[in-house]
Parts: sequence; C-alpha cells; structure tokens
Amino acid sequence: MTVANGPAVFDTLLDTYGHTSAIKSGAIASPRMRFAFSDILPISSAFGKMAERGEFDISEMSIVTYIQALALGKPLLLLPTVVMSRIHHGAIICRTDSVIQQPADLAGKRIGVRSYTQTTGVWARGIYHAEYGLDLDEITNVTVETGHLDDYVEPPNVVRAAPGKKLEAMLLDGEVDAWIAGRDAPKRPEFRPVLKDADAAGTAWFERTKAFPINHMVTITRAAAEKYPWLPAELFDLLKRGKARYLVDLHAGTAPVPTEPFFAHVFGAGIDPLPFGVEALRGSLEVVIAYAFAQKLIPRMYTVDELFDPLTRDLV
Repeated sequence: MTVANGPAVFDTLLDTYGHTSAIKSGAIASPRMRFAFSDILPISSAFGKMAERGEFDISEMSIVTYIQALALGKPLLLLPTVVMSRIHHGAIICRTDSVIQQPADLAGKRIGVRSYTQTTGVWARGIYHAEYGLDLDEITNVTVETGHLDDYVEPPNVVRAAPGKKLEAMLLDGEVDAWIAGRDAPKRPEFRPVLKDADAAGTAWFERTKAFPINHMVTITRAAAEKYPWLPAELFDLLKRGKARYLVDLHAGTAPVPTEPFFAHVFGAGIDPLPFGVEALRGSLEVVIAYAFAQKLIPRMYTVDELFDPLTRDLV
C-alpha cells in the first residue's frame, strides 16, 4: 500500500476471470487507485498469506476461509461481491468399479480432499448431508494439506495422508474410497462422479434454494480501509463495472461462452450470475455458514450481517 503524488497503489491478489479481466488490464480504472497484482497460481495457495498475515491490501478469498478468519479475529473486511461460484454436486468422485452408488453410501468411507477447510469440500459435504442423508460424522476426511488458518483445530475425523501422497493415486490404489476433486477431477475412465446426473441435480437444487454456491469473494485489510475510507466503495464500484462490461460482452457474443454448467444455466435463464450486495447474497451466505458450523469449521453460527463491517455492509 503506497502513494506518492498520485493514486494509491494496493498490493492485490485477484484471479483473471471474464468479469475481472478489464480491471486487471487497466481498461477499467479509478483515478484514485492502482493495483500491484500478484499473479499466484493456483490462487487458493495464497489465501493463507492474506487470512493469516494480511500480506496483500486486497485479496480474493474463499468464503469459508474468510468466515474462519472472522472467527479468529483477523483484521479483514469482506466486500459483498462474488468473483467465483460453481455447482458442487459432482465434486466428489469415486472409482468406476466402486460399490458406492449414491452419496449416502459414503458413510464409513475414507474421502480424500486437498484440505478439510477447502470451500468446495464444505459445499459438497454439506449438500450430500442436507440433500442425500450422508452422516458427516461417519466419514473420514483424508487430507494432503492444512487449512489457511494456523490456529484452527481440525475435528477428530480428519487425518493427514503421508507426505508426498497424491489424491489421484490414492483413489486409484484404493487408499481412499472417494475424492473431493472438484474442477481438478481428471477425465479418465477409472473415475466417475458419486452422484449421477450431478449437473442436472445441481441446477434443480439452485432453482429450489436460490442459493449461489459461493466459492470466492473479495477481502480488504482493515488497515487499508482505515487509511483510505473510500477504498471499499471504490473497489466495489470497479468490480461492478467489470461485471457489467463482461455481461454486455456475453450478450453481444464477443466474450467466450461460459463452460461452467451452473454459470451457463443461470446466465441463460436471465439470472444475475455474479450477485452483488448483502441482500442479494443473504440466502447463499446463510447456507454456507450453516454448512461450516455443522462441519466444525467455526465455533458458532454467525449471522450474515456479522460477516460485514459497516464500511462494506451497505454497498449495493
């Protein structure tokens, strides 16, 4: 965070999406601020740098990591804006020859996941519990990484794989019965989704619940917001402008058609695929808060309003 006779410069972690590309290229800009982007891939590998140590002024962040950071008293502010969401019904895969035929069959099984706190895993487990009756206390979560917050203590049914283990190989070898792979799921004949017709099931779930399965939102350090009180509103406006340009380009056919089935369905139905504002996100956030609490990721249920500071709560 620097300024010298010109716009303030903010260290920023933000992935390149259709709705952020104009901001990252500078085509959409503010006279008051500039970004010093850190292009770290996968972007999730750097969320701990922000959540635990505030190494950026502005950072994309998984919603579960943010809620955990809030519970641990980290000095971060959440903007009411979504930068990534996707349907998670098909996130859990198993071997094609597995006896697992439905989500409830995962009870008593070992499920591999990159990190127990990974947002995709929280959504997938929560949906399988709420919609398909999976008892989450009857599964063993086998992880290869810790979460982003050092002080979080994992529940007893979380175990760490041996160093150097890869979840794909573990599933092939039968060391785990299933894998919460999400978008990392390899296209190979040995694997299949646990849930049949997952995309259709996810679309039907969204139409019934109206809950966007939020993965990533945007955070600001409290220090940056206190030094520049205009920052939350200015950044929020830039993100809105980036989204508006992207949606115009999609309608005009000048932007690539989204390949994510959920995004394509929502956009095709005339629903805003990237909701902004607390009220637009309230139902979705209530669901993910409840999932996080049920999975022992946070110590208590938070209200949606508790997730937001007065500097960000009223942005619309």
